[in-house]
Amino acid sequence: MNTFYESPSTILYLKGDINYTELYLTNGKKLVTSKTLLRYQEHFIDFVRISRKHLVNPEHILKICNNAGEHEVVMSDGYRVKIPRRQIKTLKIKD
Repeated sequence: MNTFYESPSTILYLKGDINYTELYLTNGKKLVTSKTLLRYQEHFIDFVRISRKHLVNPEHILKICNNAGEHEVVMSDGYRVKIPRRQIKTLKIKD
């Protein structure tokens, strides 16, 4: 039985907190699960782990910003995630 109910295209990003993960969806809803972020990372192989707490869907990245030396990803819903400099090369931005 598949325990991952959401289609990857409907997920903007995931935010992990110890043994719980929040899924932020394109319809504006937020789901909270008792699965770890690592479990989702193993399942959604095209998603990018940009920090210890964030796994993002590259299809929903609007842009990468450099604000005063700090890099951020801006998601399609306006959410901003700070990212380490070394992770910039792993992100795929759609044209």
